[in-house]
This record gives sequence, C-alpha cells and structure tokens, in this order.
Amino acid sequence: MSDTKKIISFVVLLVMFISSPVCSQILETDETKLFNPLTDDITKRLPPLRVLIDSAVANSPYVRYEELKADYYYFEMLSQARYWTEHFSLNLDANFGRWTFRDRDELTRIDRFYFSESIRDNIAVGFYIRFPFATLIDRRNRINKQKKWIELSFTQREVNSRVVQREVIESYNLMVQWQNYIRIYNDYQKFTLIQMQMAQNQFLNGEITTAEYARLKEIQTRGNVEFSQAVAEFSKHYQLLEVYTGIKFNLINVLR
Repeated sequence: MSDTKKIISFVVLLVMFISSPVCSQILETDETKLFNPLTDDITKRLPPLRVLIDSAVANSPYVRYEELKADYYYFEMLSQARYWTEHFSLNLDANFGRWTFRDRDELTRIDRFYFSESIRDNIAVGFYIRFPFATLIDRRNRINKQKKWIELSFTQREVNSRVVQREVIESYNLMVQWQNYIRIYNDYQKFTLIQMQMAQNQFLNGEITTAEYARLKEIQTRGNVEFSQAVAEFSKHYQLLEVYTGIKFNLINVLR
C-alpha cells in the first residue's frame, strides 16, 4: 500500500512540474533550437552573412599567423636600426686583493728564497669603437628589407583573409542551395511514393511488367538517395560555417 502511495505521489508531482511555467519555458527554449529544413529558412536563423565573414576572418589561424609574422618582422626592423650600437663597447675592470710572492735572488746566485707580500688595487676603464663599413653603407638597405617583409606579411594576411571570405561565402550559399534541394527532393519523394503505390497495384493486377516495376522502384530509390545526400550536404556546410566562424549556432536539424 505504501508503494502505491509513493507512485501516486510521484505521478502527481510530475504532472505539476510539467504544467509549471518553468517546465513550459524549458520546453519552449528547446523547441526554438529545432530547425526543419523543409519549413524553416536557414538564412533567418543564422547571423547575417557579413557578420559570419567578419567572424571567420577574426577566427582564422592563417590570418592570425600573418599578423604575428608582421609583428615579428617589425621587431626585426628595430633590431636592424639599432644594430650599429653593437660596435660600441665600454669595459670596466676592478681588482682588489693581496698577493704573496716567493722570490729568488738571481743576482747573487745564492740558493736562497725570499717571501714578500703586496697589497694592490687596480681599476681599468676602457672604451672602443669597431665600425665596419658595411654597417654604415648597408644599414638603410637592411632596414628597408625588414620593412618589405612587413609589407609581404600584411599582403599575405589580406590574401588569406580573402580566401577565408570566399570559403564562408561558398559554404553559406551551398548550404542555402542544399536546403532548396532538400525541399525539391522531398516533393520528388512524395511523388515517387505515390507512383510506386500505383505501380504496385498495377503490378499485382498484371497491368505492368516486372521490368517496368523494377524501373519505377529504381527511380524511387534514387530519389531517396538524393534526398539523403542533400540532407548530408546541408549538414556538412552548416558545420563548416561553425568551424570557419567559431560560432556555435546551436540549431538541431530534425532531419538528421
């Protein structure tokens, strides 16, 4: 009896939760993520194409790579501009300590040694300049070469940016195109289904041959394959757009 009461209580709580506004909002939120290519327009469920392109360019590692290369060459240019300072040197030496000596009298040739001790302080300061002619003559040319590397990086960045833009535009248009194909192939499927139902009745009544029935069946099968291919291509370009732009659209394709 107690188990029956627990089951009844659970059912009542479940019904109350489903009918509550919180649950209704959750269900409504989930339904807004559903996308049906047969009835919904994908262009109205995604951000505008211009936004997708800008996001893809900002998200592209190829574009970012060229930006980093340009920064690197800029710092290389600064190094070339300051390279002449490597030929200037300032040295400072300082010695402090106590030295002990063991001397022999070489003048008298007496086999006798003397011990002596010396305390010395020594400070030396030196400065030198070593300036190869190449540093003077070729300095501007080396700086200009680094500037050209920067320009090359920016140019390559623009090339990569346009490649990314073209890929986004192609995937976007192909996604829209394959959605149209889904609708066309869906209508074609309905037509071939009716056609096959009629052909089946005619075949059972002996009105058409086996070869004709097989031909109509092949047409229906080909239509089903083309419909499945259209759904797969639509999903592929949808996912490619997510990869290119770095944006998760969070739409659930009901035809998957």
